[in-house]
Amino acid sequence: MHNLKEVSKVLKSLSEENRLRITIMLLKRDLCVCEINEVLHIALSTISAHLKNLKYTGVIEDSKDGRWVVYKLTENKHVREIVNFLYEKVKDDKIIKEDLEKVDKIDRYSCSI
Repeated sequence: MHNLKEVSKVLKSLSEENRLRITIMLLKRDLCVCEINEVLHIALSTISAHLKNLKYTGVIEDSKDGRWVVYKLTENKHVREIVNFLYEKVKDDKIIKEDLEKVDKIDRYSCSI
């Protein structure tokens, strides 16, 4: 990611609040859709659309783990720098703190989906 167009695409993707929340949760650990849903409590179709956007822009990657598709933050150094920078700006926000606390308490084996 070395050009203006790529950086702009990543920033535009992360400018949506729920996509930024998902990305920050993925800083903490890899998650499946049901775990993301346990935190955000929004429609699964909306979560899927957000994940598709984040994957298209190169912010996240996915892999299969048994019956789950697991999402993780990309290994791309430049994207990680952007995400870490944004996290530092919002880490004291009440919603972000609550999201990360919930991430610590959930696991895909007990999701209700």
